[in-house]
Order: sequence, then C-alpha cells, then structure tokens
Amino acid sequence: MSTTQIETWAGADLSQIGPIYPMVGSEFILFIVCVLFWLGFHFMQAGIERREMEADEAAARSPERLKRVFDQEAQE
Repeated sequence: MSTTQIETWAGADLSQIGPIYPMVGSEFILFIVCVLFWLGFHFMQAGIERREMEADEAAARSPERLKRVFDQEAQE
C-alpha cells in the first residue's frame, strides 16, 4: 500500500519532494515541551517521595514505636 506518489526512495531528492511527515519545523518546540514535562515529573516525584519519607521518619520517631522496639530488643 502506498500513500504517496513515491515508488522507491533510492536516489530520491528530499529537497524536491517536500515534507514527508506532519508538523515539520515543530521539533524544537516539541523537544522543549518534553523536557519541561520530564523536569516537572521529576520535581513532583521528588516532592511526593520527600513527604512520604518525612511521614515514615515521624512514625519511626513516635514514642510508642520506640518503646515497642526497645522492648523487643530487650526480650532477645
């Protein structure tokens, strides 16, 4: 199945054919959008993980948990 008038790419001069894919010239804009999305994802993920770590640390420092751990250590 052919969607263009080109039968073979051998010896084809792309400058004479014109654009062969949609949105030619928007590559740099798409690259910037992708980098911003990638950075935003990592900053959001770091914030989520920091909050989870702080919650885990607070739970580990609770007096009840510390007493339970020390009691278990004393029994062994």
